Amino acid sequence: MTYDCSCDYEPAQFYCAAKPKARKQHKCYECAGDILPGERYERVTAKWYDFDGVQTMRTCERCYDLRTWVKNNVPCLCIMHGNQDEENDNAIDEATYRAKDETRGLRFGYLRRKVLRDRHNKAQIAL
Repeated sequence: MTYDCSCDYEPAQFYCAAKPKARKQHKCYECAGDILPGERYERVTAKWYDFDGVQTMRTCERCYDLRTWVKNNVPCLCIMHGNQDEENDNAIDEATYRAKDETRGLRFGYLRRKVLRDRHNKAQIAL
């Protein structure tokens, strides 16, 4: 089966992604969890046509891994930074709708990883 993927938002004017190691504490742009010193994270610096100025978004390794897992398991994933959970949910729903038999366990695998991320964040708050 051929599947065409098209995202309905404008691409960035420029987009630069890196995976540095944190030197100080940051907040994840996706889940608002802590990125602690010494942890790897994704740092994206970008400018979109409809926003003034350059934006820098930091994504914790757990959210980055969750997004990568979904990208590897669904035919089309369109992510707008700051909206990852909703976009992941939509991609899982769409894949399940299109190929119910081929996607058995997909939602379970996704939710399992999401719960692990959320438990990690809750444990950080408890410290």
